[in-house]
Amino acid sequence: MRTPEEPWSYGLFIPHDPRAVGVVRATIRHILKAARLDCIIDRAELLVSELVTNAYRNTTTDAYVSMDWEPKPPDFRVTVWDSGCGLPQPVTANVEDESGRGLTLIESCSDTWGVHDYTDKDAGVTGKAVWFTLNPPPAAS
Repeated sequence: MRTPEEPWSYGLFIPHDPRAVGVVRATIRHILKAARLDCIIDRAELLVSELVTNAYRNTTTDAYVSMDWEPKPPDFRVTVWDSGCGLPQPVTANVEDESGRGLTLIESCSDTWGVHDYTDKDAGVTGKAVWFTLNPPPAAS
């Protein structure tokens, strides 16, 4: 199977609504299926769910998800932008904890990941962006 040869980008504004996680999962699945990137769909869905859930739980405002494909080298990047302050770090959750594993999961299941602050002075917006990349296996290229 060949991967897409041209770069592309999709963006999705998501409201501060718990249903947004399902909408983003379905969207990323359809985009990757249409792009013939079936080999990374499951991981992409899992990881974007974690980031969108974190944005919902830790802010009270809308968020934005960007999905970008670069063919050379093959790289699919997902970024979730939200108005939350502070840069999150992976933590070790206790066995009985119901949350706290999201960034550890991102770290374990993505090829690369990161987080950075952002400020748009013109719009009066500050927050953070958490991103991850997935690279299709060479056989899919």
